[in-house]
Amino acid sequence: MQKLAVVLLAIGLFFTSLYAEASSSRFQEGVHYTVISDQRSRNPEIIDFFSLYCNACYQFATFSDTLKDEFGDAFRKYHVNIVVPNNTMRDNIMQIWATATVLGVDEAFAERVFQRHFVRNSWVNSVSDAKAVFADLGVDEERFDRAWNSMQVRSLTNRMRSLQDTFNVRATPTYIVNRKYQMNPQGFQNSRNFFDEYLALARYLMEKE
Repeated sequence: MQKLAVVLLAIGLFFTSLYAEASSSRFQEGVHYTVISDQRSRNPEIIDFFSLYCNACYQFATFSDTLKDEFGDAFRKYHVNIVVPNNTMRDNIMQIWATATVLGVDEAFAERVFQRHFVRNSWVNSVSDAKAVFADLGVDEERFDRAWNSMQVRSLTNRMRSLQDTFNVRATPTYIVNRKYQMNPQGFQNSRNFFDEYLALARYLMEKE
């Protein structure tokens, strides 16, 4: 039994090494990803910088859900303020998203807002509009205001603003892996299975030193 376990372990390591070798030749720096830092994060992390006002982010929503399912707590979804309809939302959208995250309704909130924006063409243009979406999700105004003014929401909002500047995010969606690599969708322009390839890249970069 012990010998069988050793053999199975050896087989597993063999195929793991083959996969790593294949991935390293499959994905090229400067084509499929860009190195943006000399050091990687201490813990595995993949950040999805997105905007609820970005049609491409709407198209990538299912892919982002797949990343969350795959990487769990290592996955972060942060809103940026570079694609917004007006100055009011530019000032508030990160705090709105932080509120949704802290209240645990971020996925449902994103789905509702994406549907409003890109299916119904009904835009969330103010904090009051956002509150109406929260109300539809069962979050009354008192609960919203309590979270909105909480230290937890303020801290998360400040973190999103800081990281948007740190990584110089200028387009959405932008995926940053381990704070060292930026995934490049342009490298997959000729791919027949874009999202499968993009997921494979995320897996590869999460393991890459």
